[in-house]
Amino acid sequence: RSITQHRDHDEEFPDKGKGGNFYLQVNGRDFLMRGADYTPDLLYRYDPDREAEILHYVKDLGMNMLRWESKISSEHIVELADEEGIPLMFGWMCCNQWEKWEQWSDEDHRVASQSIRSQVLMLRPHASVFIWANGSDGLPPKPVRNEYHKILSELHWQNAIVDTVSSFAKDAKGERIWDGIIMEGPYSWSPPTYWFSGKYAPTRGSSAEQGDNESIPTLESLKKFIPLDKLWPINDTWFFHAGAITNTNVLMNVQRAVNRRYGPSSGVEEFVRKAQLAHYENTRAQFEGFAASGWANHKMTLYWMLNSHWPSFYGHIIDYYLSPGGAYYGAKKGLRPVSVVFDGYATGDHSQAKIVVFNQSPADVQGLRVRVRVYDLNGKVLDDRPADSVQVPFNGITQVMALPRYPQSTPVFFVRCQLSDSAGTLVAENTYWQSQKDDDMGDRTNDSAFDLKQDSWADMTPLNTMAPVRLELSAHQSTTESGTEVAIRLHNPSERIAFFERAAVSATENGGEILPIRYDDNYITVYPGETAEIHATLSKSAEPRWVRLEGYNTPASSAQIE
Repeated sequence: RSITQHRDHDEEFPDKGKGGNFYLQVNGRDFLMRGADYTPDLLYRYDPDREAEILHYVKDLGMNMLRWESKISSEHIVELADEEGIPLMFGWMCCNQWEKWEQWSDEDHRVASQSIRSQVLMLRPHASVFIWANGSDGLPPKPVRNEYHKILSELHWQNAIVDTVSSFAKDAKGERIWDGIIMEGPYSWSPPTYWFSGKYAPTRGSSAEQGDNESIPTLESLKKFIPLDKLWPINDTWFFHAGAITNTNVLMNVQRAVNRRYGPSSGVEEFVRKAQLAHYENTRAQFEGFAASGWANHKMTLYWMLNSHWPSFYGHIIDYYLSPGGAYYGAKKGLRPVSVVFDGYATGDHSQAKIVVFNQSPADVQGLRVRVRVYDLNGKVLDDRPADSVQVPFNGITQVMALPRYPQSTPVFFVRCQLSDSAGTLVAENTYWQSQKDDDMGDRTNDSAFDLKQDSWADMTPLNTMAPVRLELSAHQSTTESGTEVAIRLHNPSERIAFFERAAVSATENGGEILPIRYDDNYITVYPGETAEIHATLSKSAEPRWVRLEGYNTPASSAQIE
């Protein structure tokens, strides 16, 4: 494979710095990078099976780029990335001696030169390695850059090179300089309209890290590292497992997002349920926003971060125990190669919402059909609109319709988007929940990247009073070459919507979820009179016997697997 790097020019945000947005071509084709930042175990414990499982999750998500800030725990995971076809970005890390150049002695310079030589020699033969970064948050001084470039040239490094991944790096004269990649966050929860509005520089171009620094894992994971008597209310025991930055260290942003958007919680179960909903919204919108807003100014978004290096609330899509939660399945929706997206009335005067189909599959697609239905909280269909013969070029987008506002609806309503191919096979489905009251981020700048601030908030609290629905649950097990599969069937016999349903496969009726596990979908919505299926894949050695189900407005239930 051939990797070439390029820069474009962002007309809308010319003040980002000199140059243009970094992007790659692979074998001459534009390559939209969508991925996350990886971290090894806190104590560098070598666990090849765990590394393999994490990369299996990455493949399941649909990511096509992982970034390391040094901390390369083993070459094994790079070999796995070769096998799985997962592109990688490596480079030196921030916030320590690697970027305190003013403190470097002759010995530091020697170590740096020998280190880059050692790392490049190790990484060079691997097909998965696409990018090397000489700096993270800072720009190495010119003598250091020259030495790095000399070594990379001597070793015939055949891939992309950047000198910094931060848009706030400065040269020796103190002038702001960048190398095509921004690092402006946000590092806190953001509503979907933030990602779709087009108003904010971090939602465009190429970003090496952006996402939510405060991630609440599933309740099962939470109970593994927070003692039962410390589970509620949120307290110092929680904060010990949080980040170090002000506000993040007391989980202020995620609490603010959940409380303001979905309402205060009376216990840990309610808070975790609402947090999964919020994380799902945020991660889906980040990846959908970069896909559905067009290639021209949307080249790379990497979520900060992919995984947890110890049991923590620090930003992650995959928690320490490998239990996939709301962030995981929101990201998986946003990372589908071909999908249909609702932008939440984010643009213009907010009177219309765009319905867009994007295509990041390897070829042009045509003959697609879109169906969009709008439901109120009671399950009544308010609108039903089709669009036929939809064509979308490779790396392209096609707007298929615009939805009006629905003032006659309930305070929160659902927008259901389905995309089918020419044979009628369902390609993608998305459910969005929309408040009559819009989110407004105001003039958000980098000063608030770590601090969630909004001028006004969408009111999602009516979701808490949805009529209860009891689903009919059944499951069937089969064995394939790849492992054990469980087909979970959810039937909604009522006239109401069953919202945000999460299935979990276990060995015993009241036991913990079998991990690692991959579901083709989860946290799904089952509409009135309809039946939905979730398919789980486990290892051949797993012994699934039960499936549990719980939803936003459904009582918990379980069924034995047949």
